Order: sequence, then structure tokens, then C-alpha cells
Amino acid sequence: MKTWIRSLFVLLAAIAFVPAHGQDSATSAPQGWPRSFTNNGTSFTVYQPQATSLDNGVLSFRMAVSATPQGAAAPGFGTVKLTGIITSNPDGMTVALNEVAVVKSSFPSFPDQAMNYAQAVAAQAQVWGQSLSQQAIQANLAVTQAESKKPKAVAVQNPVPKIILSQSPAILVLVDGQPALRPVPGSSVLRVINTQALIALDQSSGTFYLRVNGGWVQSSQITGTWTPAANPPDALTPLLQQATTAGNVQLYNPQQGASSSATPTVYVSTVPAELIVTQGAPNFQPVSGTQLLHAANTSSSLFMDVAKQTYYLVISGRWFSTQNLSGAWQFVPANQLPADFANIPENAPAGTVLASVSGTKQAQEASISSSVPQTARIARSSSGSVTYDGAPQFSKISGTELSYAVNTATPVVKVSSSRYYAVINGVWFKAPSPTGPWTVADKVPTSVYTIPPSCPIYYATSVSVYGSTPDYVTVGYTPGYYGTCLSPEGVVVFGTGYNYVPYIGSTWIAPPLTYGFGAGIACGLATGFAVGLAFDHGWGCAPGWGGGWNGSPNNSFNGNTINRSYSIQNNVYNRWGNNNLSNVNRQQLQQDRQNFDQNHPQAASDMNRAEQNFKTEHPQASQDLHQNARRAADNGDFSRDSLSHDSSHLGGNNVFAGRDGNAYRSASDGAWQQHNNSGWHNTDNSFSHGDIGRDLDNQRFARNAGGFRDSGFGGSHSYGGGRSFGGGGFRGGGGFRR
Repeated sequence: MKTWIRSLFVLLAAIAFVPAHGQDSATSAPQGWPRSFTNNGTSFTVYQPQATSLDNGVLSFRMAVSATPQGAAAPGFGTVKLTGIITSNPDGMTVALNEVAVVKSSFPSFPDQAMNYAQAVAAQAQVWGQSLSQQAIQANLAVTQAESKKPKAVAVQNPVPKIILSQSPAILVLVDGQPALRPVPGSSVLRVINTQALIALDQSSGTFYLRVNGGWVQSSQITGTWTPAANPPDALTPLLQQATTAGNVQLYNPQQGASSSATPTVYVSTVPAELIVTQGAPNFQPVSGTQLLHAANTSSSLFMDVAKQTYYLVISGRWFSTQNLSGAWQFVPANQLPADFANIPENAPAGTVLASVSGTKQAQEASISSSVPQTARIARSSSGSVTYDGAPQFSKISGTELSYAVNTATPVVKVSSSRYYAVINGVWFKAPSPTGPWTVADKVPTSVYTIPPSCPIYYATSVSVYGSTPDYVTVGYTPGYYGTCLSPEGVVVFGTGYNYVPYIGSTWIAPPLTYGFGAGIACGLATGFAVGLAFDHGWGCAPGWGGGWNGSPNNSFNGNTINRSYSIQNNVYNRWGNNNLSNVNRQQLQQDRQNFDQNHPQAASDMNRAEQNFKTEHPQASQDLHQNARRAADNGDFSRDSLSHDSSHLGGNNVFAGRDGNAYRSASDGAWQQHNNSGWHNTDNSFSHGDIGRDLDNQRFARNAGGFRDSGFGGSHSYGGGRSFGGGGFRGGGGFRR
């Protein structure tokens, strides 16, 4: 594995969403699909669920079912449509399905028993559904709704950041505007507080000092040329000790195993910027089937269009172009790119950018995934608190009657003089005053959701309240809580594009950022929806301000700054602890892993080795991954088209519930067969091109890809610029898999 990480992707993958396996049916979930159970003498075979929608915490799904009454010569096939309320489990990776209800049922062979059979299936589905993969539900919905659902776009901005190209190791340090200097107790130097880097000004010499690579570099200007400091002042020693003890400082040390013999080139910017590092001059390689060239010696997505002799670069999901790498860059809308960008092979190293190209399947799936919430049931007794830098200060939100608190890292909204709302770790709280007391809110004023993207706390509008009971409130947040937005061009981007004004008092409160982290969007065949933050080529640093990649939206005072940090791989609801959330059977989850290890010893060995290697090489990153690199023995190279029409990997799990209520079987040649009173019959050519046929193709792709994306049983985790680490391969066919 490389000693640096291009992107740390949260893999919203694993199409198949099934709970514990390897146990018996009536009391817990058996392995794989289809599954069988008996009720009142009737034997049922249930095929893998097909998620169709997730609205306000209610999951709708349909299932194909065969029923064989006692004494019947042959089974009859039918379909059931069910709903259930889903909430996140404390493990952060699974959800529980409760209050399963029947919406519709069709059993042509047994019409008088249709509702009875559906009720039996619903009861069994609730037994099976206490540990479902949150990622898989998101991925299934992304695949099946990509062509039909139109998520709401955000009026983002697309300013061109300062783009810095370096052909040697380098780091980028962002200072949030002009340096804000504050005295350091016990030291004669002044510290620059509006940056995560450790920068100080020696007043006697007018020299700035920056901590890098275990030493100090110096410059006469904050954005000037930085050189190693031969004789740094002694006053820096107490500053370093205080900053190290307090934490929340980036010291730009090399990652474990990386060479520290040479200090990298240092770039400091007081405006939004991005750093592009190549290992020597850009090494452009042809992209198969296109007239594009892709730079192979950089972790950034840098291209050249041969036909136009133009360079293209994608940053935070946005495209920029230039005729000369040393010249000026301009923004290019994702729907105005040269046509060849949509022709990049998905399995090519450059294929990760397809999610940022308008009209592609990857962009469509990413847009759906970005609208699916993470949910939880939070206890009403949960308490919250908000810390301000001094007395609360509020600023009017343009275009609304609302105001927001500027001197806290917590999003606090003033609705009236006696109504305040705050988002604390993904949960809305309310209070009669800005200082509390804060209690869990079971309703949020609709006016809150009119907050525009020009406001720094816009991300709070991605948090919702879905319902409540006397003891719990059901809440949820979409990836927008971590900074993603759907642009008007139909692609997911990171950040709103606004360069928000920070609060700088005795502390620095960093607003959300768009540039500086090398954020990238991907939605690959093997990975599903993924958002990654680029890390500094061997130096283990998050090159920017506004928080690090380690953690989730949070408010905390650390040293001289208030840090709001972002990480989309973490489930923020884990911060509330088991006492505040509805519980999951952790013993069952542990048993799942033990069952898998016993049944797949080689794959388990590969997984464990990969996990240990990753933890050793990247200890900090490994702490924040809910699921580390997993590797299966099988490999494969598959296309979306083949997975939409291939049945060879489905085995007996080849029966689907059509949108029309009929059961359909995927034949070995990829054709569809429909079941009626007289058995299975081939459909005609017009069916394959109709709405039902196309939907079934999407469902078949989702089920097929389940084994390919399955994060626990094969599939690949991209820990490096979309380059897969671990095997691909179909393992088990997916289905409600943890």
C-alpha cells in the first residue's frame, strides 16, 4: 500500500442489506437469499428485498415470495410490498427495521390467501430486520431510483480557487484570511490563531515561523517563501508545548514510514486554494476509448483533452480548465465538458471522476445517495449544550426572518426572542434562550429550512426530525450535513462554494470550506457512493483550515480555536452513546463476524492482514474508519451493462418483484420470465424495453452488484485515489448483509 492516501473514501456500498446470518429462520436470520420459513403449514420462500423509497425514516420495499400450502403439488409465486420504520443502530453501520406493515399483496395462484401470506412475510421480515446495512439501503436506492428521482439542487457557487502546481513534495497551509495574532502565555511570540497550522510571529524580527517535519521553517511574509529556520527563537518552545498538549493543531509531520529527510515545499495561502502535486513533470497516459490523457503521477484528477489541447482538473466535484498549466484557470460546468469524459471506462484509474460528469449513471447514483438520510432514535432525555465566545452574538440571515449565532461553532438559529434551535451532533434541540436549557426538539419550524447556502450554517438544513414517541424522537441527516451539495448541473459537489467570513475574537471559529482538502466525489461499480478528502502526499496532514478530516460536525474549544471538523465516514449519532439511542444486539453482530471467519478462513485471513497493515501504516485514519480494508479471494472485471443483464451470479436468488405486482424470474440468457397460474412464461421483446423491464434490469444490477460491493464479504475499499485496495469479486450474492 502506498505511504500516502489520496482519498479516504466512505463506501456507501454493499447493495444487499441483510442482518445476521448463519442461524435458523424463525428466531434469527439465516445466511443468504432466498430464505425459507413455515407458517400455519404453508412453506414460504422469500427472495431478496428490493428497496424502492426512503421518506421521513419510512423504508418501502417489495419482495418476491413463493408459497406452498400443505399438500400443494407446486408453489405459487407472488409479491408483497411492505414498509417499515428504520433507525440507525449504535454500531453506526446498521439500521433496525420496525413496525413492518403490508401495503399491497398479490398471489395470483392463491388470491384468497394473499393478505394472510403477506402478513406472515411481514412478521418474518421484522425478525430478520434488526441489523440491516445502512450503506446497502442507500446504494440500493441509488441504483433503482437514479433514472426517476430528481433530488433538489442547491444554488452553489463555483469560484476558481488559487491552484498551485508542484512537481516535488509540498504541503498547503491555509490561513483563514489575514493572520489574526494573539499573545501566547509565557512566550514573547504571537500566535496566528486562524489556521490549524502552528504559526507564530516573532515581533522582534518580524519573522513568521511554521512548524513542519519536526522543525521550524521561517518567512518574512505569511505568504512568502519559507525556508528552514537555522536558529528559531527559544520563545517557540513553550508555544509548541502548549499547542501539543491542547491538541487541535496540525504539525505537518510525515506519515509513519515516510521519509523525513527533506522538508517539503511550503505554500501558505490566505485565500481558498488547492495544491496539485505531481512526481516530476505530469506523466499523461491515454484513457482507453477517448481522446483524453490522464496524469498518472499525481493523486489529483488532472486531464488533457487532445482534441482541444486543453487541460481539465476536478476539485471538490467542480471542473476547471486551462490552456496552459502555468496560466489562469476557469470554471467549466459539468454539463459542458467534452463528450469524451462520459466515455471514460469506469474501471480505469480515471473512472472515479464519472460521478462528476453530468448525465452519467455514476452522477445519477451519487445524487440519489446524497439525498438518503442516516437516521436514529434519540432519547428525549438527552441533553445538549452550546458554548459561546463571550455573550451570544447573532447575525440576520439574508432573505429570512431568522438570525444565527456567529460566535459559536454550533449552528444556533434564533426564530424569536424566546425560540432558539440548535443542531448538536445531528440532533435538533430547542431552548427558550440562546444559553438554554436545551432539550431535544420533536418539531422544527419550516422557516429553518429556508436558510440559504450563502449562510455559514446552511449545512444544518440537512438535519431533520421525522417523528416522535413519548420517549424517543426519530432524527436523521443527509450527507449535506458533512458538506455535499447537488449542483444545478446534476453532480454532487463538496461545499457550497461560498467563502464565508469567519468569526475571530479571542478564538477562531472556522466556517465550512469548499477548497483546501482536495475533496473528491466518486460513485463506482465496486465502491458505490464515496466522498474522499485528499491527504498530503506522504506528510499525513489535512492541508486546510476549518477542521480536519478526523471527526464529525462538532463544537469544541481547543487551545485558541474553536474547531468545527468534518468527516463523512463517521456516523455522528455514535457520539450520543447507547444510553441515548435505541439499542442493537451487539452480541448478534459479533456472532456474525465469527460465523464469517469460520466459513471463509482465507478471506478472513486476508481481511485481518489488510486491516493490520492499514492500522500500522495509517494509525490515525484507522481510528476513524468504521470498517477497514476487506479483501475477498475472488476477483472480477464487470461492467454495468453486464451486471444489468447477467444472471450467472444470482444462483437461486433470481426471482424479483415487479412494479406491477407480478413475480419475474431472471433467465440464464438475461431475458425475463413472468409467473402466472400456469407457471413461468417468457416475456416478449417489447417488455424488455418497457418501464417494468427497465426497472427489473436496474433491480438485477443492484442485486448483482451487491456481491461486488459487499463491504464485509468481498468488494474493494478505495483507500487511494479510487485505486482499489483488495479484491473485487462476487461473494454470496448480497442481501440484507451487515
